[in-house]
Amino acid sequence: MSVEIRVCPPERFVELLRVSEIGFSEDLSDDMIGRVERGADKERWLAAFDGDRIVGTSGVFTMRMSVPGGNLPTGGVTFVAVLPSHRRRGLMSGMMRLMIDDCHSRGEPLAALWAAEGAIYQRFGFGMATVSMYLEAETRSVGMAWDWEREGSCRLLPAGEGRDVVTPVYETAKLRRGGFLDRPADWWTAILPLVEKDARGGEARHLVVYEANGGPEAYAVYKVKADWNGRGPNATLIVEEAIGSTPRGTREIWRYLFEVDLVRTLKAGRLPADHPLFSLAAEPRRLGATSGDGLWLRIVDIAAALEGRTYGVNGRGSGSLTIELRDEYCPWNAGRWQIEVRDGKARVARTDGVAELSLGTNELASLYLGGFTATALAESGRVAELQPGGLSVADALFPTPLKPWCPQEF
Repeated sequence: MSVEIRVCPPERFVELLRVSEIGFSEDLSDDMIGRVERGADKERWLAAFDGDRIVGTSGVFTMRMSVPGGNLPTGGVTFVAVLPSHRRRGLMSGMMRLMIDDCHSRGEPLAALWAAEGAIYQRFGFGMATVSMYLEAETRSVGMAWDWEREGSCRLLPAGEGRDVVTPVYETAKLRRGGFLDRPADWWTAILPLVEKDARGGEARHLVVYEANGGPEAYAVYKVKADWNGRGPNATLIVEEAIGSTPRGTREIWRYLFEVDLVRTLKAGRLPADHPLFSLAAEPRRLGATSGDGLWLRIVDIAAALEGRTYGVNGRGSGSLTIELRDEYCPWNAGRWQIEVRDGKARVARTDGVAELSLGTNELASLYLGGFTATALAESGRVAELQPGGLSVADALFPTPLKPWCPQEF
């Protein structure tokens, strides 16, 4: 019997999520199942059916994402999995085709995802848009580079409280970097401590807020895994999210996290490659930092995407660049495009003019949020300069003062 891919019936949505557990070899909590079910636009979730059995899963969250100087509709591709019994039959390719076409028909210029394996999604035109930094720090050894005066104060909020306090911090931080997602109430519920789960007890999540001059400037959500050995306390603090809206807030919230009693190791992930911790730490190597791929991006509509962001380090740049874009998967993007930038805003149109750069849609995705430069991509052979000066123009237009950052997986 052939396998059919179609929209999952709403009454089988939970079954779809449970099938995805097998594909990802992990268990989803009932709480997560409920949150996804409440937040999902169910007409955008697909299942591959072998007869009446679900053997493949996928979905798209309807989102908006910050881009340099703007905020654009984005399809958040997620829960893409195929049962081991049905691998190598083209099911993932079929689901991806339907999801990207759906994003295009809805006018979403971007699609984004977190990849279990990046090689898979490059086939569909996704490029690495952010680099994520991961820490496994020795809390006693990191220290502060300077003896900054302690200003303001930190306070712990009870489980179930704090969304109104932390939302302005997040929204302010979102204005400074590409890659941040708009957060509806259900998404905040997934991030902040819950009364029924985190009111007390071991490994409960905690929400701490840093305030100064009468207002919040940073917050962190974390939990502590207690441990003792023959040398005494050996706890691990796991940072789930820590965001500051000011440099002072960022400094003080991390100072708090590194000074929690009885902790010897601090773990954190999904931090931007240029996180201030490297400058704040007296012993940066003690941060135990490693880097990996973060958010992957797909340009679905090149004109809408490029016209939806600003250009130049200050968002007020000017210049003209013609690119030859390869995109076999979304052929409506392929061809020669002129990007004419004046006072930070671009007009993008097809052209018969001479192309200055040649690149694929994977590389354009890496440039788009400012995570990579054209010259760096050219060094790896991913971008070709066809006319002298093309790389310099691209390097002047696309980079941003701060690297992009997506602090939330989906």
